[in-house]
Amino acid sequence: MPVEFLSDEQAARYGRFFADPSPEQLARFFYLSPDDRAFVARRRRRPNQLGCAVQLGTLRYLGTFLPEPTQVPAVVVETLAAQLQVDPTEWTAYGKRVSTWYEHQTAVLAYLHYVPFEAAQAFRLTRWLYAQVTTSTVRPSVLFDLATAHLVALRVVLPGVTVLARLIARVRERTGRHIYRQVVARLNATQQNALETLLVVLPGGRLTLLEVLRTSPTRVSAPALVAALQRLDQIRALGVGDVPLSDLPEARLARMARHAQLAWAQPLLRMGTERRVATLLAFVQALERTATDDILELFDGLMSALALRGEAKRRRERLRSLKDLDEAALLLQQAVRILLDETVPDAALRQRVLSTLGETALREAADAVQDLASSEDDPMLQVLAGSYATVRRFLPALLGGLVFEGSPSAKSLLDAWHFLQQQEQPGRGRPKWATAPVAVIPKSWARRVFPG
Repeated sequence: MPVEFLSDEQAARYGRFFADPSPEQLARFFYLSPDDRAFVARRRRRPNQLGCAVQLGTLRYLGTFLPEPTQVPAVVVETLAAQLQVDPTEWTAYGKRVSTWYEHQTAVLAYLHYVPFEAAQAFRLTRWLYAQVTTSTVRPSVLFDLATAHLVALRVVLPGVTVLARLIARVRERTGRHIYRQVVARLNATQQNALETLLVVLPGGRLTLLEVLRTSPTRVSAPALVAALQRLDQIRALGVGDVPLSDLPEARLARMARHAQLAWAQPLLRMGTERRVATLLAFVQALERTATDDILELFDGLMSALALRGEAKRRRERLRSLKDLDEAALLLQQAVRILLDETVPDAALRQRVLSTLGETALREAADAVQDLASSEDDPMLQVLAGSYATVRRFLPALLGGLVFEGSPSAKSLLDAWHFLQQQEQPGRGRPKWATAPVAVIPKSWARRVFPG
């Protein structure tokens, strides 16, 4: 039976010497301790002692025996022969009696406390596989390697490559079917039909609703933010966001959602009904979360862009006003010098300043300094002051489309958000600005937010 999820290299490497062991591996798996030497010495003939030692090291290294024990790298035979002080050429005599191979294998299993892969071990491995499949998202080929290492750690002789691969495939298939049935059982007919419409091509278009909804916004602009909010409304309109899935394996649901995110509609249509509906549900619930994240990222990017644009505008206006500010400052500087001139009598001081510089010019200079030199406590007020028209384009949809929750420390911010939401609700009953929460407003912003 072909094993589809295993590569040719992985299947060929399983339970075989794929290459010569490294010096470190030879020292770890093929070193004979005094107990090992005593065990091997029970064999009377020198070839059998060498052959038994080879099978002993093979089981430690591979976790199983070779179908033909003589198919081992020459470096393994030479390493063990040197330890046993046996001529490596004795190895050729070990293959004459096949029954001796199996006698040695039985003795090695008992000596190393290994157990064959039988019904009890298969049951234990199956339970372990179910736990892995339901709690992780590893690929089948990775799970195959993990199962191999697990069996070696338990001192269980590895089964055949096809046996292990079939077992993994069967566990994955059964786990999937069980989850699919559980998911579909929580949906009513209307919700199932809504999910099926995701794979239908939209009228007058070439794309399915699935392909339209999973396309994230790419531009940072107010219309793009409005479109992103409309996308979130479309996802919520499917009516499956509240279907409880928290008791199901999160890793499995994430894998299903990722598959629907990447696959075309045609492969999804070829799935079984239960699997298709469950996959679409996991995808829609994950998409609702990612669509919300897209909105928040887009909002943050848009506000940053508005702030940069406003700061650039503020600096341009500041540069244009520097000439007027310099002229006013120079005029006032002359007035101060007259004021500090000790030769001018105090009684004639005011008249000297007015006659020299002019009362109208002084008043205009003072007003210019007041307007141009004074600044808000927070420059962000000036930066965002001209962005109201842009923000107003998406603010109602943003307030109506997002629902926030938070810890007690965020209560003041949530109260302000809820107040703004109520302001956007049509009809009567909107709260008055006199009752607006003010704890979230910094002191530097209070005068601009609540004028007068």
